[in-house]
Amino acid sequence: MRTDLNQRPFGQPVWTSAVAVFLLWASVFVLGLSGLAMLTVHGDTGALLLIAALIAAAPAAALSQQRSSI
Repeated sequence: MRTDLNQRPFGQPVWTSAVAVFLLWASVFVLGLSGLAMLTVHGDTGALLLIAALIAAAPAAALSQQRSSI
């Protein structure tokens, strides 16, 4: 018997999506902070890290939205 508290509708345990959301948002946070720090020292590298943070934020937001809608 499957419940919403134990499993996702497609059979994936809930804790795996929670870990994935945490890791994605942690990567966005780290990339953003390192991008801001590098912006003053190496402008191009800092800008690339900020762009990488924005790119990583898209799947993090989608997964967070999907997780909250269940």
